[in-house]
Amino acid sequence: MKKKKRKRKHKIKKILRNINKKQLMAVLTIFMLMVVLIILYCKCHIVKIQLNGSSEISLEYGQDYIEQGATATIQNSLTGKQKGIELRIDGTVDTKMLGTYVITYFAKNSFFTSKEKRIVHIKDTTCPIIELKHQEGYFVRVGENYEEEGFTATDNYDGDITSKVVSYEKDGSVYYTVTDSSGNTAVAERKIVYNDLVPPVLTLNGEEQVTILAGKEYKDEGCSAFDEEDGDLTDKVEVIGTVDYYIPGTYQLQYLVKDQYGNMATKERTVIVEPIKQASQVNPGNKVVYLTFDDGPGPYTQDLLNILERYNVKVTFFTTSARKDCLDMMAKEAAAGHSVAIHSATHDYASIYSSEHAYFEDLQRQSDMIFEKTGKRTKLLRFPGGSSNTIGEKYCPGIMNKLIQGVRGQGYQYFDWNVSSGDAGGCTSAEEVFQNVITGIQSHNISIVLQHDIKKFSVDAVERIIVWGLSNGYTFLALDETSPTVHHKK
Repeated sequence: MKKKKRKRKHKIKKILRNINKKQLMAVLTIFMLMVVLIILYCKCHIVKIQLNGSSEISLEYGQDYIEQGATATIQNSLTGKQKGIELRIDGTVDTKMLGTYVITYFAKNSFFTSKEKRIVHIKDTTCPIIELKHQEGYFVRVGENYEEEGFTATDNYDGDITSKVVSYEKDGSVYYTVTDSSGNTAVAERKIVYNDLVPPVLTLNGEEQVTILAGKEYKDEGCSAFDEEDGDLTDKVEVIGTVDYYIPGTYQLQYLVKDQYGNMATKERTVIVEPIKQASQVNPGNKVVYLTFDDGPGPYTQDLLNILERYNVKVTFFTTSARKDCLDMMAKEAAAGHSVAIHSATHDYASIYSSEHAYFEDLQRQSDMIFEKTGKRTKLLRFPGGSSNTIGEKYCPGIMNKLIQGVRGQGYQYFDWNVSSGDAGGCTSAEEVFQNVITGIQSHNISIVLQHDIKKFSVDAVERIIVWGLSNGYTFLALDETSPTVHHKK
């Protein structure tokens, strides 16, 4: 065996002696070039991992962790080209457990590898919640100690920590503190409610007794309220009672306020609504006809004025403001000596009979319009549909009785009619109107005739009615505040 080993070594030495020095240098050169090429390749081909979002984040306990991921590429620094490669993510985050978690991102391409880390901290920085219980109506009487009404404390991480609450009393309050296992502290304050047994003080704004005329809007001045413990209680004052300033009478308003302990104070105010006295009525005589025309002025009113001027006959117009282009006719009616009276601004039953206030607002609008056009106020009116109409009852039961009292209280004189021309119903011709009117006139000593100057056929019948009346000894007059009235019975 020893001889064989010696022979092998001899052969190797012989081969080495036979290698040319130039050949050895060539082999070494090739080896070095390969090493350089490998180093250059490694430097030119770089694996990079780019995290989406921050590399270190903090989340609140229980908050959802959303993996934002990363992108991995291999780049050639010489050519600038790059391509995406697969990425592996290791690690998990449990937001129900406090602590620090590491998410590792790996990327590999052949023998080139890279890795990045993301640090996730799960923390508890939320303070506990202290809820104070309150017993309704509980208060501490003077000289007594406060009795705890109860409380609870909960924490998002520790759960119920009521047993850890520490409380102490200071300067009329009870303070509660509690700290969770993460060092978060909550504080709550309960003000101790003491009953002073002294009621609030109510002070009337204005007089204890107020007198107004019917039709003048009443605006209550209210009152102020102050309590030694609660402070200003004015916005908590309750007003009992109302004033219907359309209807004469005596009204009582009561003001009431309570403090937080139930101590009550009251005040009263008397409001007297006085009626406007009506003018005394006189009977102008026998065989008198009052022609009245509702719902105008309209497109045929001028024709009617021409007829009336011809016979020197005066009538009454119960006007509306329905036709804006005809409103100036009111001035002509007044200038000719006719009575311009109130019917309605809108003649919309659903609106004007929805409430007393709605009616009187409508009435006032028409009164203002008449004043604007004629320069005079009027106290004459006719209810839309008459005082016995049942339409208004559909919108506001009992309204007509209230309105009748209201207009009387404000000094208005309302007129119904005892002769109907029929022009608002089935009648459609001047002949029918004429026959209806003269038949009705002959049945009364004093007649108040209902017509509409917005109906041409009704206007066309007027001249015949006048001629017939004058020929038969009738006198035509305009209504005024002393005229006899006709009121329908309900």
